[in-house]
This record gives sequence, structure tokens and C-alpha cells, in this order.
Amino acid sequence: MAESVNRKIQEYRFEQIFKEFSKPMFLYALSFVTAEEEAEDVVQEVFVNFWKDKTYQKVRNEVMKTYLFRSVKNNCLNRLKKKDVQRGRLDLLREEVVEEEMMKLNDALIQEVESEIDRLPEQTREIIRGVFFREMKYQEVADLLGISINTVKTLLKNGIKHLRERFAERMDLFLIIMLIK
Repeated sequence: MAESVNRKIQEYRFEQIFKEFSKPMFLYALSFVTAEEEAEDVVQEVFVNFWKDKTYQKVRNEVMKTYLFRSVKNNCLNRLKKKDVQRGRLDLLREEVVEEEMMKLNDALIQEVESEIDRLPEQTREIIRGVFFREMKYQEVADLLGISINTVKTLLKNGIKHLRERFAERMDLFLIIMLIK
């Protein structure tokens, strides 16, 4: 009987901790990972371990928030490290494929992409050329054009979106667009 009451008290305490911290922990996780589903997974994993290891019984209230947020941060960083390793492998593979494809591309195809870039609005065209062809930093392009860095980012995003949509049906040209990622 006493064990049942004690378990109910523990469950209630855990629920209160969850209600108080789960949403702020989710928002904190989003500052590390970009997908909401992944942020939810991080928070869920932290709470599952928190319950399974009975950590909620061991951690004092004064340090509860610090413990939970540090757990979220560590979980996110571990996930990002794992992704970096996977991304590195994919990047190497993608580089090999892109090199092969680039060798196959002829001048006419490249000219088609350049012609489409020429049709973009002047600032967007200059931003794409500055960032991708002259390898300038966003701030350098912004200073050169006398616009804000946020305008550079917005126009660049819109220009790339236009090019991807324009060449989405042509895989050979889409690979060029993917290089402009």
C-alpha cells in the first residue's frame, strides 16, 4: 500500500516536471536542430531517460532546470555530431558523382543556366554571381550593392528557388543547381 502511494507521488512529481519544462526544452532543442520532429524526439528521449534512471528523484529542485536543459543540449550535440559524420560520407559520395556529371556537361547546358541567371532581376543576379561565382561572403555582397545582409539572404534564397523550379525537370541541369546550394 505504501509502495503504491509512493509510486503515485513519484508519478505526480514527474508529471509536474514534464508540464513545467517540456515546452521550454522543446524550444531550446530547436535552437540546435532545425526539424520540430527531431526537437520533440530529443525532449522525449531526455524525459524517458529521466524517468527510467529515476533521475527526477535524485536531482534537487534548485538544479532541475539546469540538469534538464544541459541534457537537451548534450543530446542535440550528440545528434549533430552523428549527422556530421553521415553528412561527411554523403558529401564525399556527392562530390564524386558531381565531378563525374560535371565532366559530362557541355557548354550548351552551362550556357542555359547562365542565360536563366541573366533573366533574374539585377540585384538577385548580382547576388548569385557574387556568392557562387566570385565566392564572396554575404556581407561583402551587401556592402557592394549597398543593401542589408538580410536582403542578400532573401534575394539569394528566392533566386535559387527560381532556378531549382526552372530546371527541376532536367536532372543534368539540376545537378548544377544543386552545386549552388
